[in-house]
Amino acid sequence: MFTQTRPVLRRVADALSSPLPVDAYLGLLDPLWSSTSLKGRVVSVTPETHRSATITIHPGRGFGRYEAGQWVTVGVEIDGVRHRRCYSLTSNPERSEGLISITVSAMPEGLVSNHLVYGTEPGDYLTLEQPSGDFHLPADRTNPMLFITGGSGITPAMGMIRTLVGAEECHDVVLLHHAPDASETIFAAELAELDKRTPGLTVNVAHTGVGAPPPELALTVERLDRECPDWRSRTAWACGPAPMLDDVETAFGSADVADRLNIERFVPKARPAAAGGEGGRVSFTSSGGDTVLDGSTTLLDGAEAAGLSPASGCRMGICHTCVVPLESGCVRDVRTGELTSDPGTHVQVCVSVAAGDVEIAL
Repeated sequence: MFTQTRPVLRRVADALSSPLPVDAYLGLLDPLWSSTSLKGRVVSVTPETHRSATITIHPGRGFGRYEAGQWVTVGVEIDGVRHRRCYSLTSNPERSEGLISITVSAMPEGLVSNHLVYGTEPGDYLTLEQPSGDFHLPADRTNPMLFITGGSGITPAMGMIRTLVGAEECHDVVLLHHAPDASETIFAAELAELDKRTPGLTVNVAHTGVGAPPPELALTVERLDRECPDWRSRTAWACGPAPMLDDVETAFGSADVADRLNIERFVPKARPAAAGGEGGRVSFTSSGGDTVLDGSTTLLDGAEAAGLSPASGCRMGICHTCVVPLESGCVRDVRTGELTSDPGTHVQVCVSVAAGDVEIAL
């Protein structure tokens, strides 16, 4: 009976609170109560290295369940402009006690990453979107696993390793992690402790920066044979710099076990530019502006350089936040080289460049 009357009560409450719905007033009382504008309150900011930090967040009502290894889109307001970026969840979803965490590395020209690492404090509010991504633990966790990571690519793997350890399902797991040096190794102390006290987990960290012992940097079949002799039979996850991931793809492909490899890229894998017709004048039909772009500048970067603030998230073609209709002209997907020219087709402006003059609904 009560279930049937709830929608009626909700409409009555909305009417009494006119002109705003109840949700708007709940959001004013506590941003975490709103179910239409998802937010999270920062609980703590914990430094990991001199340029990275783990941000623990209490998500608001409506934040969905996530799988270890997935990512979340986080929004921050900087100088009155809302910016969105995607970050891997590093928390254990099975033992999070209602909290989530992301671990962010401040990049030299990263507006959002620098703001999160150096300018975020407990009590601040961030906007959130629902977790997503296919890079996560499988339902069946019995097969031996291999994680190959570099730099901040450790973050999704850490969420998965923490989950395996917490569930006592870390039966046969190998982590091969690469970092410039000890001071740049995210989670260094925790990884060392987990390696020491967790049966079934092997952690190998290679330092690759200037002054480090000269390891064999390329992840060749021969190197994988030495560091993890049974790698061909393991389910593998790889995340990190593009050259490392290219090496991993080549190795698994040459061993005919590419189907065992899961890859997460923080930067889209670029393809060689098609010959001719690259770049052009881009008209933003919704705002009335235009600009001239070369064949390597994405429509998103061009729009931002022209003073626009289009919705965006991952900036690598995964989250689909930046999808808008193509009105005329031709664009090229930088990941695949595919050309799109049908008016009305929705394109991802973060991974699309102009292939001639373009009109786009921005």
